[in-house]
Amino acid sequence: MKKGIKLLICALCLVFCLGMLAGCNGNGDDATATPAPTGGATSNPTGTNQAQNPYLRPRDESLQNAIKEGETYRYFIYTTNDANNPFESMDDENREYSMNRKNAYEQHYGITIEYVVTTGNWYVDFAAAAFAGTPTTDLYHAGGPFTMYTNYNYQGNPGSVLEPLSQYSQYANFTDGEWFDQESQQVTTYGGQLYFCVPNGVGIDSVSSNLVVIFNKQILEAAGYEDTEIYDMWRNKEWNWDKLREIAQNTTDLDNNIYGITTGENNALMWGLLPSNNAAILSQTEDAESGQSYWAFSGNTDNALEAWDFFIQMGKDNTVLLSNATEVTAFRSGSLAMMVTYVNRADTLTNYRQYPEFGIVPVPMGPKADDYVSTNNWFTPLCVFKNTANPAGSVQLLSEYVVPRYAKSSEEASAMFEASAVSMVCDDESIEVLRTIPDISITEPYIIYWSTPSFSDGNADMALCNLYTDHNANFISGAETPVVLFESIEGALNNALKDAQIIFSN
Repeated sequence: MKKGIKLLICALCLVFCLGMLAGCNGNGDDATATPAPTGGATSNPTGTNQAQNPYLRPRDESLQNAIKEGETYRYFIYTTNDANNPFESMDDENREYSMNRKNAYEQHYGITIEYVVTTGNWYVDFAAAAFAGTPTTDLYHAGGPFTMYTNYNYQGNPGSVLEPLSQYSQYANFTDGEWFDQESQQVTTYGGQLYFCVPNGVGIDSVSSNLVVIFNKQILEAAGYEDTEIYDMWRNKEWNWDKLREIAQNTTDLDNNIYGITTGENNALMWGLLPSNNAAILSQTEDAESGQSYWAFSGNTDNALEAWDFFIQMGKDNTVLLSNATEVTAFRSGSLAMMVTYVNRADTLTNYRQYPEFGIVPVPMGPKADDYVSTNNWFTPLCVFKNTANPAGSVQLLSEYVVPRYAKSSEEASAMFEASAVSMVCDDESIEVLRTIPDISITEPYIIYWSTPSFSDGNADMALCNLYTDHNANFISGAETPVVLFESIEGALNNALKDAQIIFSN
């Protein structure tokens, strides 16, 4: 079986590596335009025609050019260990493509693209240099959303080290959904300005961090459930919480150490159940004093509490394996009938020599939902630091150089998706399910504040990521309840979130 897209972090690296690609167009509804740089900037620079070069995507003719001949642009990606060989981790085909693409951009604009070697504390080192007025890179690959808060709100100074990308709309367009993830970019827009662009994923990477249900066919069949029955339930919109609970009950065999389902790594089960009932961990709310909106805790709404009640009932059924470990290990051993997990876990399974035959369906619908939902809490943000030699040129190059290899709706992207899907699943029905994921995907913002101290639990400051996992057992036993816990911390949590996060302007 061919290797598909690797683990989540590898998928992010691939966006960079494959992702050195072609151009973009104009942006921003009410952005303030930055004056065109003087010097060698032209509306149509000399060199290779972008429309004719396979490594350059044609730019909209309405866009101006800010890149000047003879400039050097520094590009940091946390995977770069050798500036002279930045593509060393790629396979031969992608390495050749990326080298050709880099050369094409350098020749087209008459510039040098210089890769910056990673540091041990790269997620703060580059922001610190920019804050001191001496940025050590121009274009910055932020790794994942978990670094966005640190970089945007560096030392409590929102926006002090980053260029607002949307202010350069005459040179770059980040609103084109063929190349940039518009859903994710909604949570990278602060004070009405886009600070981090999010390139679309390539192939199966476009859904690799979406939540789905992976089920063990053998265990379900032994309990009387054929995989065709599961897929029929999905197609007929009958795949719901009641069916999930029923299957979990009938597949649990504690004498043989088999559980119907698991909480999974970082409590992925609840991250999936909440939106499946039209609920969310964080939602935008308006601050009464300032009139501005910010991400506030919404995990105690009626829909959310209904999801918690469902989780508790399954826990009382003794069908849930309470574990924060990577769920793949338990699944491979035959100890799990089902797991709510990320699409890329399927690739992890098939990269082992032995794994149970499995199927994939969306997270089932809750009572308050009329369609399936697949949450995505991970994406690849990129930005430009302030005080670079040519900020407009840096933003332009960012818009052109980091987009995926192929446009979202292209035949090539579709072929890559299909090839990767075939290599990582066990049946055609799972591929059919994966094709639907982009249409039901939503981006959750909570990962941005994942490790930020958000509330006090006794004498300790707790991060948002621990809000649920540390209380699961008590919820099930009845030692505490979600409604009481959430009411007790809601005020402090929201105050902390307002202080910790960026206050968004409508």
